[in-house]
Parts: sequence; structure tokens; C-alpha cells
Amino acid sequence: MAKEAVIPTGCWPAVLRDELAAAYAGEKTVDAFISRVGIIWPKPFIETGTGKGKFRAWRKSDLDRVIDPASVGGDPAGW
Repeated sequence: MAKEAVIPTGCWPAVLRDELAAAYAGEKTVDAFISRVGIIWPKPFIETGTGKGKFRAWRKSDLDRVIDPASVGGDPAGW
């Protein structure tokens, strides 16, 4: 029997798919988040497929750099 993958309460994974990236960034919807990717939010570091099979993923550290650059010692313009 396969063991289910679970993220402990209060933790964020290092790599975030669309839904988690949008939530982590504080956006109300995935569509709102995606509409700001490349403008406010960094582009995903993985983007493959098309349509419903599209896979995108962001590094939490890339989002952190935009949310609070001083906390990660970087400039958001450096992505």
C-alpha cells in the first residue's frame, strides 16, 4: 500500500505548484496569481506541457525574495 504524502501543518514545501504558490503569495485565486507572474511574481522555474496537462512550479525561495527581499538577503530584481 502506498503511503500518502503529507505536508505537516504550518509548513510550506520548497517547491510550490500553482495552487500553493498562489496561496503562499497571498493571492485570492490562482488566476489572479498567474496574471501577475512575470510582473510582480517570478516566472516558474519549471513549466512544461499545455492546457490541462500544464505543469508549473515555483521555488518558495523565489517567492520569498519578492515578498521580503531583506529576509533572504536579495534584491527581487535579481530573478
